[in-house]
Amino acid sequence: MAVSILLATLEEAEVFRRDPTSEDLTDPTTYVVDVGMQYDPQLSNFDHHQDSSLPCAFHLVMEHFGYHEDAQLVYGWYPLMSMLDVKGPHKTAEYFGVDASLLLASSSPIDGYILSRFSKVKSLGSDDLICGFMREMGRDLLALIDKKKQRLERLKKEANIVQVNHLKAIVCYIDDNPKQAMELYLRYLGDTSIGVCITPSMRGSGWELMRLKDHKDVDFRLIDGDPAVRFVHANGYVASTQNMLPVDEVIDLVRRCVLEAPTQR
Repeated sequence: MAVSILLATLEEAEVFRRDPTSEDLTDPTTYVVDVGMQYDPQLSNFDHHQDSSLPCAFHLVMEHFGYHEDAQLVYGWYPLMSMLDVKGPHKTAEYFGVDASLLLASSSPIDGYILSRFSKVKSLGSDDLICGFMREMGRDLLALIDKKKQRLERLKKEANIVQVNHLKAIVCYIDDNPKQAMELYLRYLGDTSIGVCITPSMRGSGWELMRLKDHKDVDFRLIDGDPAVRFVHANGYVASTQNMLPVDEVIDLVRRCVLEAPTQR
């Protein structure tokens, strides 16, 4: 990940996978990452193994280029990645209160393949397929930080919060990647009574209705069969309408899917 950020940020770069020489460590135009036992940003040295208080090399590089704070805000996986690298899976699992086998079971075979390909090369030039992939991944990661920050500000201005029985719903009219930064907006609101998100559907021309955080009082199977409804998932967590109904009508549909509050049962 650190190399991907460097490839995305530097105009030209060649990657070498080896231990650094003394010349490498004293040359600020040579970035030494995750090896070398030195952390000295002025000399472009970004290792963390010599100091247990330092985060992973990826975080050190992100901080050097000024992306660290925004990445902490935007990416939920970002702190976890450093903890896994620095503390290992067992300490990380202990921190989150889960069994370490859960972290291992949730690892992606796609990640494993890419890391395996990278581990087998001794050098990468701009013409190498994996080098191009890593550069594009780094560019996409950095671009998405700005996109999510901009979308969060737009959600603050354009999204509405409406009451649906004892819960609340977010209504958002943005049809370009409608759920982008929605998790950031929920964190910003900090309102645990929000249980539903209503946005334009990316599949079809209607609304998408989604229960948030798998809220136990929301079940869209209760509107299955309604002529205005195009789709309801078998588990009841998401539904979509045939077309863009007036907002008051789609809110009425949601209201039918919000069960009574526990105190009223």
